Amino acid sequence: MVIPGFYPIRGGAETMVRGLSIKLNKMGIQTHVMTFNMDKKWHPKWRGKIEVVDGIKVFKIPALKLLPSSPRVNMNVNLIPGNFISIMKDYDIIHFHEAELSFPLFSSLIKKPKILHLHGINTNFIERYHIHRIIFKYIANYYIAITKEMRNDLIRLGICQSRIIYLPNAIDVELFHPSINKENNLIMYLGRITPVKGLHILLTSLRYLKNPVRLIIIGPINDLKYYETIIRLIEKEKQRGKNQVEYLGVLPLKEAIAFYQRATVFILPSYWEAFPVTILEALSCGTPVIATPVGGVPEIIKNHETGILVPPGNSIQLAKAIDYLLENEDVRSKLSCEGRKLVEEKYSLDIACKKLYLIYRQLKNF
Repeated sequence: MVIPGFYPIRGGAETMVRGLSIKLNKMGIQTHVMTFNMDKKWHPKWRGKIEVVDGIKVFKIPALKLLPSSPRVNMNVNLIPGNFISIMKDYDIIHFHEAELSFPLFSSLIKKPKILHLHGINTNFIERYHIHRIIFKYIANYYIAITKEMRNDLIRLGICQSRIIYLPNAIDVELFHPSINKENNLIMYLGRITPVKGLHILLTSLRYLKNPVRLIIIGPINDLKYYETIIRLIEKEKQRGKNQVEYLGVLPLKEAIAFYQRATVFILPSYWEAFPVTILEALSCGTPVIATPVGGVPEIIKNHETGILVPPGNSIQLAKAIDYLLENEDVRSKLSCEGRKLVEEKYSLDIACKKLYLIYRQLKNF
């Protein structure tokens, strides 16, 4: 598994790589991780090391950031890696993650079967720049799309349908499980602190609520200016005196799971998503979800069946949806059962890893 960032960097793609690696190793498919040695995204160290993270052997490769940060100039090749070729040669299959092409480009001479597992893709950018489109089209043997929309995008970019595998994100349903310890009127947000996630819409919606709530916000700061805006909104809400709001930063996994289990409602008011792992985690913990119908979210959330969908950027509609769930325990109970059932049947790591095993067997004879 090759990914630009790994622990301590956390996000949906990093979570998926961690979960897949642990499960595949348990299945007897020896799986290691290669990543850049950095504690903060795109701030690499010119020093390599090997670590064991959650039982996974992790090669942290040194790198230099000599290229301009503009994708138009660097073609999504953000870093120049140090020596890693000799390590890659020992593996049967190279499974890249993310549309960032630093590792894939610099390993182009390695004649091993390769997969590019896409956790998000800027199709407009790829279509606009011919050189990048050519590189992207031939950088791997197979491409994994995590949403049906993404699969269609790849076909539009000229990648043969037979080279595209639809494999949605998945989680460990044994780790993320329901609990009877629910806290009344506790709502939860877990995600990056960045404008595209729409956290400001959630905070604004609090002023329209009929029911007082306690809002817990968990996640890393990706945009300092936006974070300052969020802090101002939190302070204003505290001054109103009706609702409690706490920003807890990045929490250890066990603590985050405990909040998933205790929350009355989980909310993800994004303007854009690929296929958010956080929704799967909340549903697996039996917590009803309110989200926006963007990216792959409608593949998971069927309105009033496995969750509630509201328009992006609409604080009033979001407030109405929150009040509706807080006031209707029977609806919450139904959504809780249906959500957990959905994840167990379609989005468990066991299912995903069995599919990957078949893909790997096919690639081994490529």
